[in-house]
Amino acid sequence: MALWMLSLSRSEYSAAFKGSPMKRAKLRGLKRNAAVVLGNVGSAQDVPSLISALSDEEPLVRGHAAWALGRIATSAALAAIHMALLSEADSDVRAELSAAADSISVRSSPSESK
Repeated sequence: MALWMLSLSRSEYSAAFKGSPMKRAKLRGLKRNAAVVLGNVGSAQDVPSLISALSDEEPLVRGHAAWALGRIATSAALAAIHMALLSEADSDVRAELSAAADSISVRSSPSESK
């Protein structure tokens, strides 16, 4: 369900939730929540949808997609984060992208023996 919500267009959202209290959350809130769910319980299979969300028109969605990619921490996620950093203008989203990249890098670094 989270993948479906993350991929909704405005027209699909309006049609799916017409007359529903879900419309109060607004599309950006629904997509943000979907990204949070995927960051908490998602897997490598969810990475392509989160990568797509890095191009969402809403900075809120892009930032949470970056966070989720950092939590899932695949090489594809890291590559997408680096690509997004090249063109992202929003400073808050850039901060999330950088934090996610750092998180993945730390997890993939070999442990130092003491």
